[in-house]
Amino acid sequence: MLLIRSLRSRLQRSSSSYAFSTAAAASAAAVQSERTIREGPRNDWSRDEVKGIYDSPVLDLLFHGAQVHRHVHKFREVQQCTLLSIKTGGCSEDCSYCPQSSRYDTGLKAQRLMSKDDVLQAAKKAKDAGSTRFCMGAAWRDTVGRKTNFNQILDYVKEIREMGMEVCCTLGMLEKQQATELKKAGLTAYNHNLDTSREYYPNIITTRSYDERLETLQFVREAGISICSGGIIGLGEAEEDRVGLLHTLATLPAHPESVPINALVPVKGTPLQDQKPVEIWEMIRMIATARIVMPQAMVRLSAGRVRFSMPEQALCFLAGANSIFTGEKLLTTANNDFDADRLMFKVLGLTPKAPSFSEQPPEMAAESQELAVASSSG
Repeated sequence: MLLIRSLRSRLQRSSSSYAFSTAAAASAAAVQSERTIREGPRNDWSRDEVKGIYDSPVLDLLFHGAQVHRHVHKFREVQQCTLLSIKTGGCSEDCSYCPQSSRYDTGLKAQRLMSKDDVLQAAKKAKDAGSTRFCMGAAWRDTVGRKTNFNQILDYVKEIREMGMEVCCTLGMLEKQQATELKKAGLTAYNHNLDTSREYYPNIITTRSYDERLETLQFVREAGISICSGGIIGLGEAEEDRVGLLHTLATLPAHPESVPINALVPVKGTPLQDQKPVEIWEMIRMIATARIVMPQAMVRLSAGRVRFSMPEQALCFLAGANSIFTGEKLLTTANNDFDADRLMFKVLGLTPKAPSFSEQPPEMAAESQELAVASSSG
């Protein structure tokens, strides 16, 4: 009897020890993804928690990013977006990565705001090719003193929204009233990237502060417009800075609806022209970590995608990316064209994501109401 009790006690201790060692061996990605699935989004992430996820083994990040992604989203559904530079070059900012800065000799000629006809033609082409979000970028530090151009852009937003597409703009810093006007025009989202961590930011940009970027995001949020905000990796930053960027985004009062993850495309003539290319594993770490800490966000595989093969992009989708920018250019740098992406969707079995609107613009809402009345009276 004593022998049986002794054996039973040893088995219990062995079982407890195994359970403890298994729990101890679980990566932060495993632990935190389970919590995210169980509890949903949270905004109280500590920097150490985000770092733990980011530092997890790549295969763990892939698997657990995919788990969260499949729990929250339709896992094969990917949104196609097109980004057009509607006002190129001549920017007064000194962003070290940007060929549109007037401070660098990159061979890029400054251009005026594109005409309405040209913009709408580009939007129609993008829609016909499968894009459901059309983004317009202007190389400005801010929109102060640009009333005529700003009013033109409001008109572009209305017209493109009436085409049934989501509409996004990136025009630099906004004032509160301008955010309100964009919302009234029907703007779906506003892009304003933080670029990198607060600590590393002064090494990249000196003409606009980190707090000014956060203030613009606040104005956009208060106006009821979706936020699109992410960053760029490959700027010479440390991994700690990548963690810092994700931590800042994940602890905003509300997570951005869209989080673009960009890999630097070095441009000759810019201070970062000699940076080494970002590796796919670095992208996977960023995408999977973003997916786990901001589960409901659209994680956008953005600039630099042109360098990655179809199998490498497939890993990014598996890790949690569910949006891409498609079309010949991303503002001024090369990008995957529509045909290449059409083939990728076919090979990987991806399905295009339909546009999503939090609310209809006034014109569309009125039209819907008239149709509903006509239907009920009929």
